[in-house]
Amino acid sequence: MNMYCETERLVLQVLPTYYNRQVLQFFEENKEHLEPWEAKRDKNFYTPNYQKLLLEAEYNQMLHKKMLRYYLFLKENPERIIGSVCANNIRYGAFDNCSIGYKIHHVFCRQGFGEEGVKKIVEILFTQYGMHRIEAMVHPKNQPSIGLLEKIGFEREGISREAAKLEGNWQDMYRYSLLQKKEETII
Repeated sequence: MNMYCETERLVLQVLPTYYNRQVLQFFEENKEHLEPWEAKRDKNFYTPNYQKLLLEAEYNQMLHKKMLRYYLFLKENPERIIGSVCANNIRYGAFDNCSIGYKIHHVFCRQGFGEEGVKKIVEILFTQYGMHRIEAMVHPKNQPSIGLLEKIGFEREGISREAAKLEGNWQDMYRYSLLQKKEETII
């Protein structure tokens, strides 16, 4: 597992637990921006201790290749978290698939950072984790996220009915997928 990697403009890093306050700051600054698209937060979510425990739990899952989360930093400002990209529900064997999610700080939206981060984690999932299929769920009203997925090459497969409980109500979600393209051998 790569704990650190780079793109043209970003540093992607798996964070140790002592980054809990920076992670908390990211979520506090983006509460209004992110919460409409995510499940209800635990009552202690916005505390340093919760974020520390979450970073520790995620790290343990990453050691077993069950998930992968990179926090995004600008190369020119490596102190401030501007987002994250995550793969979870990683399954091997007959499936070799996973789900991805991503979050971008509201100040840095629509500048291509989400696309850059998602492309990098997709590359890692296909080349280092051996994934065949990557899925993403997105709310039909989340047009920026839909645009990001489609620009990268994800294809909409359909609607997952009442797939996520958001803001207290079950919501339909679009289901997208991206398949690893294998080069065909010519005999």
